[in-house]
Amino acid sequence: MSLPVTVVTVAYGSSDVVRKWAHEWSSTGASCLISDNGNRIPSDISGKVRVLPFTGNKGFGSGINRAVLESTTPVVLITNPDTRPEHKESLDVLYDHHSRGSFTGAATVDKAGNKIHSTGIWPSRNWVRSQVFRPAESLWRSDRVDWLQGSLIMAHRDDFLELEGFSSNYPLYFEDVDICARAKKLGFNINVCPEAGFIHDEGSGSDRVTATRLACYHWGMLQFFRDHHPASVISVRKMLIAKCILRLAAYAVTDREAARGYYTALRSVYREIAPMLPGNSNG
Repeated sequence: MSLPVTVVTVAYGSSDVVRKWAHEWSSTGASCLISDNGNRIPSDISGKVRVLPFTGNKGFGSGINRAVLESTTPVVLITNPDTRPEHKESLDVLYDHHSRGSFTGAATVDKAGNKIHSTGIWPSRNWVRSQVFRPAESLWRSDRVDWLQGSLIMAHRDDFLELEGFSSNYPLYFEDVDICARAKKLGFNINVCPEAGFIHDEGSGSDRVTATRLACYHWGMLQFFRDHHPASVISVRKMLIAKCILRLAAYAVTDREAARGYYTALRSVYREIAPMLPGNSNG
């Protein structure tokens, strides 16, 4: 008997990865929905998977929102296209652990079987300050579950819709941190099922567009403070501008793609306009 779960994802990059996602998840018996953000879904995708046709690239969060709205089961599992079950029973174990009024994550490993983090701590102003002159410290933690990575989140459909899904203010990055923060403010639980194992082949599900990723990362960081710590926005914005200027100068000769990313991030943060994603002609 199939579980009352719809597994949803957003496809933009590798057709091989999307094909594997479709095969792995449809074999669990769950309903599967793909929101096409890149107009590159392979024609031979599994017949058990429903594909929402390409209408532009509005980002991961907006694509997931679209898929959840089209789902008909009481529970949804939000995934990246490079996330799949580690064992045949993984989805069943996660479903049994999950409850209404909560967002539930699980244990994740890379394709080699090494444990990887899928939870983290809240961004702080001191964290932003620390990365102006040196690489950013990781927010990932194994002992803190402030938020769950968007690569694997189980939620009741009605709970997700009560929160109005992922915010459209985050084209890419920090949309998962934001929705967990909003969920906690409404009394939702954020938890992890360590007995359920999933594989996250991180980065293989989309094109590695360094410039776009850098721009969206810094924009998402600023937006998080705007939404949740407005008193810190002015100082955080100044620190991000300083960081982008310093990185732009450092990479101008050695890494033009990174320099382009920091330039785009600088423009977005300075002008307070979100970066444009590839395939989204409307910006």
